[in-house]
Amino acid sequence: MLFSSCGGGEPNLPENKGTDSASAGFNWIQGKYVVVNDQSGFYYEEWIKVDNNNYTGTGYFLTRDCIDTLLNIKMRLMHEKEKTTLFYDVKDQKQNKEAEFTLTKGENNLYVFENPFRDFPSIMQYKIIGDSVIEVTQRGFYANKEKVIDYRATKIN
Repeated sequence: MLFSSCGGGEPNLPENKGTDSASAGFNWIQGKYVVVNDQSGFYYEEWIKVDNNNYTGTGYFLTRDCIDTLLNIKMRLMHEKEKTTLFYDVKDQKQNKEAEFTLTKGENNLYVFENPFRDFPSIMQYKIIGDSVIEVTQRGFYANKEKVIDYRATKIN
């Protein structure tokens, strides 16, 4: 679950007007990304622009030896007039129901999506760093304890 930057990023989140210029604030999501975990493996993700307000993505996590797929994810980003929503559907989890996160902050290359009804993650933060790196922070509660995961995603295409 990541994003990355393919351009210099936009300084501010555009207003939710459902227009070409409003959705232009999310063009950075397009492309292929990788996160390398030296101990467990590789996470790959690809985002495609469907139209001016919608993006779809797929992701998968491979073991270090690239033999087993540990995780498959389908994702969507919907930019509507009143709100922007990020959806995740992790195969074989949560009865294949999408998890929904609403954009609560989008400025200065920082995007925060939240779902207060989820345990972990309930907050997903994406900070665009330059043209090809994004810092991702996932926050929430797991087993009644606060859990935070930080990592960097790199654009590979």
